[in-house]
Amino acid sequence: MPTSREKRSEWVGYLRVSTPEQAERDLSLPAQRRAVEEYAARNGRTLSRVYVEEGCSGTHMNRRAFREMLEDVFRSGSDVGTIVVHHTSRFTRNATEARVVKEKFRREGVRVVSVCQETNDDPVGQLIEGIFECIDQYESEMNGMRTSAAMREAVRQGYFPGAKTPFGFTRQKVELHPGTFRSRLVPDEQEAGIVRQLFQLYVAGNGAKNVAAALNERGLHYRRGSPWSKDLVLHILEEPAVAGTYLWGRWSAKRKKRRDERDWLQLKVEPIVEPALYELAIALRKQREPKRNPGRPVAAANLLGSLLRCGRCGASFQLETSGKRSSGSVYKYRYYNCRTFCRVGSSECPGERIPTTELDSAVLEYIARVVCAPERCASLSRTLGRSVPVDGMEHTWSTLVTAGGTVSRNYLRHLIERIEVRGDRITIVPRPDFAGVGGIPDGETIGKGAKRGVAA
Repeated sequence: MPTSREKRSEWVGYLRVSTPEQAERDLSLPAQRRAVEEYAARNGRTLSRVYVEEGCSGTHMNRRAFREMLEDVFRSGSDVGTIVVHHTSRFTRNATEARVVKEKFRREGVRVVSVCQETNDDPVGQLIEGIFECIDQYESEMNGMRTSAAMREAVRQGYFPGAKTPFGFTRQKVELHPGTFRSRLVPDEQEAGIVRQLFQLYVAGNGAKNVAAALNERGLHYRRGSPWSKDLVLHILEEPAVAGTYLWGRWSAKRKKRRDERDWLQLKVEPIVEPALYELAIALRKQREPKRNPGRPVAAANLLGSLLRCGRCGASFQLETSGKRSSGSVYKYRYYNCRTFCRVGSSECPGERIPTTELDSAVLEYIARVVCAPERCASLSRTLGRSVPVDGMEHTWSTLVTAGGTVSRNYLRHLIERIEVRGDRITIVPRPDFAGVGGIPDGETIGKGAKRGVAA
């Protein structure tokens, strides 16, 4: 990989806007593009590529175009040597992350230059650039404080300041004076009708999964045609807005965590269900919540859960238990089953229920025959310069993997990409490094035995 700027001669551009409003002002994407292209032309260069980030905050590093640019820069044999941005704030608004990323760039002979704040590539220039980055972060935080204060004032005045509208409601624009609009949260008649049916089904004795199945059977779907699931039903049941009180500010998107309840604000809205019905549903929810029922044990982690995929719908598998225990906190009956079936119902997928012990044992036995094959032992003997008998490999395999636990699961993830289950067929797809000769055969299919286990 080239390490000097002379070897990295390619110039690229990076553009970013955070909000639709910025696209209408001087920070619009066309204005940024024109500025970075003209800067490159003044330096006798042409941008080979321009990365465009639309509607993404500069405080987060996990941006699609930004990550793509980083991958291109650090790719083996990359020729990218200069990244041109309109303003340092377009690159990032986090001063610490800016220093870390740019230092990695410098080690590879890559530099980020700003059209509006050009600096020299020396200690003084780096100091000035760091000051610009601190100012960018300060401005971002101050803008956040001002925006938050304005939104809180809007809530106090009875307006919905903007966020994901809870299911059952829609936004209704209100013109305060010419050209100035606010939004109120009002019931959406179609969605509100579904919410009422959901609560009626739940308090009638149906569990969340059965409620989801009933709504799907009636052709009543969630937004954008998505089917109802257990999690969606529980989310609606715990939304206080349906009973007349929307709680604003519960979640901090920037810090990705729940705020303290003292920071929440109440916004009164027209209720969709009667408060008494809502309170009854919440009481039933608390009674049925496993985490709040000390008599119900926690299931042990499953060995293959992260690898299993349903061959019918593509969903992952999860643990399904009988609710009965044999001793202490161990469930007597434990199964792998399709996540879609467990959370939505058979209307979306018929499911693939398989006892965990049978599938674990069958898959481990099959992989052991591959890993401990005589030809692999012979290859390992040549590599180590000493004899590695088959029975010794089998003993090591048995100790390391079949004993269970975190080591076993990590080792299997190292070997296997996924395990697809469909009807009577179980297909093991290995990771590329272990496919083909000397590894697990690519796309090997093994069938289920008489007790729904797996046989080679």
